[in-house]
Amino acid sequence: RNGLFAGRCSMTHPAKNFFAVLGSVVIFLAGYSDGFAQSAKATALPTTINLVIPYIPGTGGDIQTRVVARFLPKYLPGSPTIVVKNDTGAGGRAGVQTVYRSKPDGATVGGAYTPDALGNEALYGVEGAGFDFAKFVPLMSTYHQPYTAAVGPKTSYKSLNDLKQSSKPVPFCATTGMDMSYIVISTKAIGIPMRLIPGFKGAPTVMAGLLRGDCDAVSLGIEFTQRYVKEGVRPIAVYSEERSALWPNVATAKEQGFPLELEISLSYFMPPGTSAELANEFRDAMAKLYRDNEFLEAIKTAGFTPTYADAKRTQKIITSLSSLFSKYAHDLREAAAKTQ
Repeated sequence: RNGLFAGRCSMTHPAKNFFAVLGSVVIFLAGYSDGFAQSAKATALPTTINLVIPYIPGTGGDIQTRVVARFLPKYLPGSPTIVVKNDTGAGGRAGVQTVYRSKPDGATVGGAYTPDALGNEALYGVEGAGFDFAKFVPLMSTYHQPYTAAVGPKTSYKSLNDLKQSSKPVPFCATTGMDMSYIVISTKAIGIPMRLIPGFKGAPTVMAGLLRGDCDAVSLGIEFTQRYVKEGVRPIAVYSEERSALWPNVATAKEQGFPLELEISLSYFMPPGTSAELANEFRDAMAKLYRDNEFLEAIKTAGFTPTYADAKRTQKIITSLSSLFSKYAHDLREAAAKTQ
């Protein structure tokens, strides 16, 4: 994943514009469809649609998006060709900016990890980020996975309280983006003394660093972390309301006395100004797509659990996450300054 803190950007414009937006976030409900209502007459779509994501090929967001692009056309009027565009750069902001500046004619759809996009906006403000995420027209979101805390095989930590009571800062290996931001948020919220070990290019290198002993702890999504449990990585907490079926014996942060929920999700959206009729064509198609067994099996085969949240639920996720990032914006900016 390209990241929230990657690259340099002027910090002279703090996130005041972002904070102002929070008070007037508008939930896009005009003409909203629950995903299954059919339009009386299908809206004409371009013959080619660009699905723009801010991640390099081979990453989780890219892989899932390519499966979506392969199956979605059969549910859209005219079965248009969907081309995935990897618009990377600017710390994960470039691709989101491209969609933000695109014409609302159905030719461009965006996809991004929700915490990445909103974290960038919290860090740099609307002006610095180059987009106002509240103005996008949400379609749906998927891959709702809780974040976790895990430690290396040679460490003695067994709980979040153990980390909190450490006599010295706990070194966390970190990529950029939501991984680093969630480390900052969770350690601040819990009171864990923490030292970031930055510079890792992707989650696999983070895990390699943990297993080598470059750091004592990491914070990543649960499905990804699970891949390394057999190698000795030890999960000690899940940042979710309930225990995960994947780790039934691992206590949630709430159970350990810290009611903190942190989640990854992959959102799809359209440019500001997109009509309700046009957006609903995509919403209806995506709702059907996530009921398509062949598609769902393809996502699972790629190594991901397909989940589905409609536009209304996705907007609630965005609003809640915006509030969380605004609360810790100062800490995020401070961490960014120390790692550049």
